[in-house]
Amino acid sequence: MNAVLDILQFIYHSLVFPGLLFVSIVGLLYVGIDRKVTGHLQHRIGPPIWQEFLDFGKLMTKEDITPAAAIKPVFVAAPLLALGSLAAVMLLLPVNSPQPTLQLTADLIVIIYLLNIPAIFMILGGYSSGSPFAIAGAGRYIVQLLGYEFVFILSIAAIAIKVGTLNLTDIIKYQGKSGWLLFDWKLVPAIVAMLIAAQGKLLRTPFDIPEAETEIVAGPLTEYSGPKLAIWRTAYNVETIAVAALLTSLFLGGPTAYIIGGVQIPAIVDFLIKTFLIVMLTTLVRNIVARVRIDQALKFYWTFGILLAAISLILVMVVP
Repeated sequence: MNAVLDILQFIYHSLVFPGLLFVSIVGLLYVGIDRKVTGHLQHRIGPPIWQEFLDFGKLMTKEDITPAAAIKPVFVAAPLLALGSLAAVMLLLPVNSPQPTLQLTADLIVIIYLLNIPAIFMILGGYSSGSPFAIAGAGRYIVQLLGYEFVFILSIAAIAIKVGTLNLTDIIKYQGKSGWLLFDWKLVPAIVAMLIAAQGKLLRTPFDIPEAETEIVAGPLTEYSGPKLAIWRTAYNVETIAVAALLTSLFLGGPTAYIIGGVQIPAIVDFLIKTFLIVMLTTLVRNIVARVRIDQALKFYWTFGILLAAISLILVMVVP
């Protein structure tokens, strides 16, 4: 009986909360707000914040077309596997308390790995589609991935060395005792580098180079339509929440319950506020900076980005 209950509980966590259903709804809402804020920043009215929900419903009812030149098994499976990996990573990220649903000894390594799977499958989906625009976008994505991912990992390594663990729960507990790592001067360069890398990981301007709508249509997603495109857009929205949740745990203390004026504020509210602020920061950046070329992006990451992360890495190893 206990085994059955454990299985049912795991299914609930995976599909409902904090898994697929919860992050999909929050992701659609956040991206809808992002589009609305972008409209106002560009002196437009912008779409309503529920537009992403309408777009998802519309795409799910449209014809699902697979190009004749596509490698069908890869083309069809890519969005499903990308979304599945992101649903899995949410089980390792704290949402409703400092404790995630699943705890591993070195869960940061697993989280980094799972967050790379959507990029890999988007690249495979682009190459398998047979479209020259998709192949061009996939090629750009590979180059960009080599740029931002090393910066992202190096920045996380600086935090892990500072705290002395690769366990996300222990990092949150450390911040509960010593304060947010955001305010540790030795880690400020790494945190800035991590935010820059997150902008590239989420394909947000100025690093939306693989999708570049004015150049290569939609990059790797050019040939996707109907339900498959809806799944890809949902995966992007979920990845936005997953990356924001990881950053929240690494240097904003993770989800924390508070008592304000005698009123108990649950940890999920704290989680939503912190992740929303991070998403809005990426929104601001993408509206004030123009897209760069792929060579400029790679040079930027491998010089300025790595320099910032390396400075923090050296400081936490040398300065007591």
